Amino acid sequence: MKKIQTWDQIIVTAGKFKWTTSSVLEIVQKKDARRGDWLVVKGVNIVKKGKKGEGFQEFEAPIHCSNVMLLDEKSGTWSRVWIRENKKGKKERFYKKSGNAVA
Repeated sequence: MKKIQTWDQIIVTAGKFKWTTSSVLEIVQKKDARRGDWLVVKGVNIVKKGKKGEGFQEFEAPIHCSNVMLLDEKSGTWSRVWIRENKKGKKERFYKKSGNAVA
């Protein structure tokens, strides 16, 4: 189980798009998986790439998972996420600040 999953509401904590709230479109795994995943976030880290005969094309480039935190909709704050077993013995994601389960 991953701490951040597709369509989670996140907030960017570093870089040009700092304090931007958005959702995760895709999780990209690089060759060196032990350093964490990379996320494609909607409307964040937009780059232009030139293609011959087509002009410039804009797209969202991946950002590292350490530069984002999940947005806790119940309390309205951002928080880190941790994984633990719930009362039934299944693994579940929880917010570090509030202790609420991630919906």
